[in-house]
Amino acid sequence: MDQTNGEALIFLHIPKTAGTTLNRIIEWQYDPRTIYTVDPYQIRATVQRLKTLSEKRRRSLRVVRGHLIYGVHECLPQGGTYITMLRDPVKRFLSSYFFILRRPLHPLHWKLKAKGIGVEDFLQFTAQRQNLQTKMLAGVPYVGPCDERVFETAQQNMATSFRVVGISERFEESLFLIASSFGWKIPHYENRKVTKSRSAVDPAMIEMIREHNRYDMALYELGKKRLDEDLQKNAEAVQQAMQKLAATPKPGKLENFLQTTVGTGRFLVSKVTSVL
Repeated sequence: MDQTNGEALIFLHIPKTAGTTLNRIIEWQYDPRTIYTVDPYQIRATVQRLKTLSEKRRRSLRVVRGHLIYGVHECLPQGGTYITMLRDPVKRFLSSYFFILRRPLHPLHWKLKAKGIGVEDFLQFTAQRQNLQTKMLAGVPYVGPCDERVFETAQQNMATSFRVVGISERFEESLFLIASSFGWKIPHYENRKVTKSRSAVDPAMIEMIREHNRYDMALYELGKKRLDEDLQKNAEAVQQAMQKLAATPKPGKLENFLQTTVGTGRFLVSKVTSVL
């Protein structure tokens, strides 16, 4: 891996931004025992617990990933460099809403069903969680206000601490840029697409979502511009990564089964290691 200075890779996974596929690919690049996965549903796999681990254990980590906010590098003796994926805020918001509606085990599912909460009501219901992408990159709590100061902090962090800022709508280009930056070998993969919104949404509602997420809209535009610039700067390396993947034969049924089985094993090892 191209982490010659020993820094850990920190994948700041913003919900509903195609992070699942990227996580599976990350698991093929590193020893799963050196991956710490932050899981909001596991008390023993939180950032707070990470801070309590021995210095030796923290220093051994090659990857820290999950739904975490900027700043986790401060508890890593070896430091860390970030990557993330941004998504169009309107699509991300709608994806989140329809995802909850289809998942009975989600904490908000039955509340939305029982009260018949539609898209507009959901926007008001989650008002304090808007501009989530900006908040996460700024290192502030999910729930709370977002203002110019928070946006400027997110913008500065993105410029100084993130090796790659990908765009989920341009996942493949983003992936090849990450691969060329870290020396990854990309296995054959299937893109586990982010949740698609299932119903038509009124244009006025879309404008309302944009207004409520205006800082995320601005950050997303900056992210797209940066991706274009980074792809241009690294055009040759990205092209080579694309050619290597294109030349890789698609696995047969048996090989695909074995790859999936091994991949599941690597995923489970990384999850178990994170709570030990």
